[in-house]
Amino acid sequence: MHPLKRYLREVDESVRDFSDRVGASRQTLYRIIGRRQTPKPALARRIVEATGGAVPLHDLYQGSRQTGGEVIGYCGGGEAMELNRDRLKQSIAAVVSHMVSEDTPPPDELADIAAEAVIHTYTALSKVTTRQGRDRLCQALRPVLEEILREISDADPAPSTLHRGARLATQLYYQSWSPDR
Repeated sequence: MHPLKRYLREVDESVRDFSDRVGASRQTLYRIIGRRQTPKPALARRIVEATGGAVPLHDLYQGSRQTGGEVIGYCGGGEAMELNRDRLKQSIAAVVSHMVSEDTPPPDELADIAAEAVIHTYTALSKVTTRQGRDRLCQALRPVLEEILREISDADPAPSTLHRGARLATQLYYQSWSPDR
């Protein structure tokens, strides 16, 4: 039995109601359940999210030449893309130095702890947010940058400052990032 059909039976939801939730026609869902069609990447992502991961991405593409890898930024099953700790540490250090108007970066230990906090936050957010890749990293950076800036400058940073700092750190991180690193 197709995992989506099993899910709908378990939660006692009709194909009609589910099609409304994911923005697809009933006919499309019936073709997917009958394995006569694979979902387009955007629909596959909505199905996985709507089922809370009960129907994983790989099950939607089982027996197909497609793998679901076309779903930009989606890591399936609540997993997060692995971040490069050293690259993240450098990005955070550069941005914090810029934000506090000092020529010297924050202590190495502080940048290291901040990178670790961002990685954990990024991973945790993968279970509760639809943001992916750059957007999720930016989201994870804001509270960490806020704490660092409070600690260093003894003042509450403006939300616009945090937003710009998180975006800059994200930009620096992805500037020459590749999955092979």
